[in-house]
Amino acid sequence: MNKQFTLLALLIGASLQAQAAQDPFFTITEDSAGSASKGYEGPWAIGISKQGDALLTLHTDNDAGSYFSRAPFANFLVDRFNFEPGCLLASSVCNSYWDDQVHRTYQWRIDNLNGGSQRENTGAFSGDENDGIVTALGDTSDDYVGYKMATAPYKSDGYYHVRTAFASVAGNQVDLNAKFTLTNDSGSAVNSLSLPNSMTKLDDRYIVAGTVAVTAGSDSSFKNCYGGNSDKSGHFTYCPGFDTQAAFWVLDSSGDNPQLTVAPSYYRADNSVLETAAATGLAEYNGKLYGVGYSSTGEAGSSTLSGRNVAVYWDLTLSGNTLSFGSLSKVPLALGEPGRGDKKMRHSWAIGVNSAGYVVGNQLYTTNKNRNRPTEMFVYKIGQSGNAVIPFENAPAEGANSQAAAINDHSMVVGWRDARNYTSPVVSGTNRLQEAFLYNAASGSAWYLNDLICGKSDSGSKNCAVQSSGKYYHITYANGISADGSIAATAYRYDNETDLNKKQNGVVVSIKMSPAVADFTSIDSKYVVSNPPVVQTAAEESESGGGGGSLFWLTLLAAPFAWWHRRH
Repeated sequence: MNKQFTLLALLIGASLQAQAAQDPFFTITEDSAGSASKGYEGPWAIGISKQGDALLTLHTDNDAGSYFSRAPFANFLVDRFNFEPGCLLASSVCNSYWDDQVHRTYQWRIDNLNGGSQRENTGAFSGDENDGIVTALGDTSDDYVGYKMATAPYKSDGYYHVRTAFASVAGNQVDLNAKFTLTNDSGSAVNSLSLPNSMTKLDDRYIVAGTVAVTAGSDSSFKNCYGGNSDKSGHFTYCPGFDTQAAFWVLDSSGDNPQLTVAPSYYRADNSVLETAAATGLAEYNGKLYGVGYSSTGEAGSSTLSGRNVAVYWDLTLSGNTLSFGSLSKVPLALGEPGRGDKKMRHSWAIGVNSAGYVVGNQLYTTNKNRNRPTEMFVYKIGQSGNAVIPFENAPAEGANSQAAAINDHSMVVGWRDARNYTSPVVSGTNRLQEAFLYNAASGSAWYLNDLICGKSDSGSKNCAVQSSGKYYHITYANGISADGSIAATAYRYDNETDLNKKQNGVVVSIKMSPAVADFTSIDSKYVVSNPPVVQTAAEESESGGGGGSLFWLTLLAAPFAWWHRRH
């Protein structure tokens, strides 16, 4: 009898071992983004087509993201919530990002003043801001939007280089202009400012969401933004120099004949402040069309720089190629809105909406919360009672950061949040390392993407080396998700596990993450393999040289939220 039980135990053990082998939930494919022509930093993955056939990558020539505690690919011209608060870090850290000048945050400001290109596409799309860069994809790689910056000021004695949005459908490219124009030296009208955020195909039409200039603002705003000083606490806060407004362009089935519609009002209009607004996306839900983005409020003060942003959504009506704005509604947040209540909020903005009615976005604190002024992701379903949900509030620690970047029609959200166990002070401190996440807006389930890239061996042990290459990855930013669950992400690649754990000798790469199963909305626990970044002691960090002086670690620091070290 004992022999029978022993044999049975052995058989069960062998069976369990055989069942323990498990491939990762996501397979990783590196994008052939290559290097930027001017030695820019990156590549950063900034989007993916709805059908998942193309990845969009971007290089940047500066680390403004580190200075402002923002992602390196953020828009630091029109989205004031990205740069208006300034630098929160220790003064020595802020100074280092600005004072080292070349390819640091100072470079960002100088390029703004001189009209120099700061961004460049590589990979499937190529070109810098003067050539025209692509900033978002539509259903496929054939459909996209972007903008082009003029190589010279619009006036010989001026300083502003015109930025003009464009859309391309199946090789047919058209400019998307604002209604407000500037006058050049010859007396001709030229576009002022127009920038796109997304492209959506609706029946046989294409709708582009974005922002346009509606006035030049006060003389001081326009001049200070594009012709002011280069101080780290200076005139850049007057950007974008124009009052801007949310806008949609409707294109016909060939991608021609763009029809512009501009939002008729702001959330809380106040012409004494710099007013900025943008549309970021739209979707049909319950037979109605909704657009999302942010609008302006002047409740935080009466000076020009007191303008703040508020996450909003609009009822929209589409008749033929004509789109009309209906009512504007604020996304309800427990934190309130800028300048009201206990005045804890500085900005909020919506980044997307899907066909299930989920609006996702972010809110930014103006007051300290456990030595941080966090950005927190929100999720709100149109028509729900009560406030939006803050899924990662105070997780993994009080005052933790989280930021939503995209949502698909399966209600799957991607973005980034503070890495596990990284809780050092940010205000008067340093930025924190980030980890990319996947979140189901319908169920509330959430995963770190780093926990979905490891497999298990026959013995059940963790194996995080990618099978095809043997490389290791830390996934930092997830910035797009397709209809089939493929994710556009930025990662840091290492040759071995030791380098991964010590954060040394890494390379920045853009990757596509493809799910192993068709139903990617509810991930079986067998695919979840804990894979947090290793937190080093100060001695270990010193021993490894904070990355061995590698270009990788310096680039990672150009992406915010990592520990700070001076460049070597």
